Amino acid sequence: MLGETKKNRGLLLESDVLLAQKFCEAGFGFGSNGELLLHPLEAAYLVQLGKSSFAKGNLAQFITIQKKKNKLFPFAFVAYMAIRGTGRMVRPYAEGMKYLRVYAPGVGREKDRPSQLVCLLPGKVPSVKAITDEVKVAHLARLDLIIACGTEKKMKFYKVSSFNF
Repeated sequence: MLGETKKNRGLLLESDVLLAQKFCEAGFGFGSNGELLLHPLEAAYLVQLGKSSFAKGNLAQFITIQKKKNKLFPFAFVAYMAIRGTGRMVRPYAEGMKYLRVYAPGVGREKDRPSQLVCLLPGKVPSVKAITDEVKVAHLARLDLIIACGTEKKMKFYKVSSFNF
């Protein structure tokens, strides 16, 4: 059962110890003092799959609440679902939802570093300046850049690379 934590605002705590252990082994969340803390995207994903449930409310209510906190949440959730559906591990950053770290298939977060950085830019295809700025971020992180744009109903992913001669 997932509920909000008082210490770590914005994160959710899995109260079932056995489920928490399984989720941790599957690459979800992070441990803190023997507890499993989950990012809202991870919690929503697990509830969507029927693996867990919220202590208060349902998934639709949770998405509505999260959208009030961060208007990017519904778009980020659809992107998270799409990427996880390919068998890749996805890790959101603790602060913000603009970027997701994606690991190569079969690679866990404990084994290797992420291979891709997914930048969430909802709406039409982003401007050249926006893409250039995001390429710089990915270059500094030494990750391949994937731009996710469009809407929650019709999302497109573009792989962007740059090189110097």
